[in-house]
Amino acid sequence: MRARSLAAIGIAAYAIFLVATIPASVVAARVAADSNGLVRVNEPTGTLWHGEASASLLAPGGSLVLDRIEWRFAPAALAGGHLAFDVTASGHGLDASARVGRGLSRWLMASVDAHMDARIAAVFTPLVAAAHPEGRIALATPELRLRDDGTARGKLEATWSDAAISLSDVKPLGKYRVQANAEDGPVSIDLTTISGPLRLSGHGTFTPPAQLSFSGEARGEGTDAHALDALLDMMGPRRADGAREIRIQR
Repeated sequence: MRARSLAAIGIAAYAIFLVATIPASVVAARVAADSNGLVRVNEPTGTLWHGEASASLLAPGGSLVLDRIEWRFAPAALAGGHLAFDVTASGHGLDASARVGRGLSRWLMASVDAHMDARIAAVFTPLVAAAHPEGRIALATPELRLRDDGTARGKLEATWSDAAISLSDVKPLGKYRVQANAEDGPVSIDLTTISGPLRLSGHGTFTPPAQLSFSGEARGEGTDAHALDALLDMMGPRRADGAREIRIQR
């Protein structure tokens, strides 16, 4: 074998070695820089391909602390054109796992399975914080692709169990499901009630980055129906059938 070929093989092998041993601290620094300091990765160990750390996320309503994040390279995703990692995260009131990947012009989220205390939602939405939400929220999606142009393709389901808020003495209010479906256009949103005295339903669309149109209804049922009147009056005007009309346009 000629010297030039041997040199090329040697250089390639050395390059692979350098990439394979990139320390997790480099990942931490890059994440902090790309997020403008909104995400801080602490005490990283391992490498780019398999490592773990703790982290904190700065959000409009405060910060979310993740006691442990572990990531592992998912080579099977390369067949679909994504550089992806299987990620697990845990913190106070939160456990989540997902495959997170990046393609040429899109992000990939697959096999999402997250369970969290409803109070965590207040960290990301100050308006929700004022209602002091209680209960448990579960998020799941088989696959969701987010393109750089703001469009998306895939499905996401969120379930709120033992839902309660400080604006009502009725606890729990019920269990609710939100299903979102996108096919490279506006995201279709459907809200349904699984159980409980506060019955919510509706349909809407979300157009990135922040255009939301939603219409639905709210009503009370069962022995707690009358106790829900004050909360229902805040949701919208009363219709002839006693339900309140919900309309959101922003």
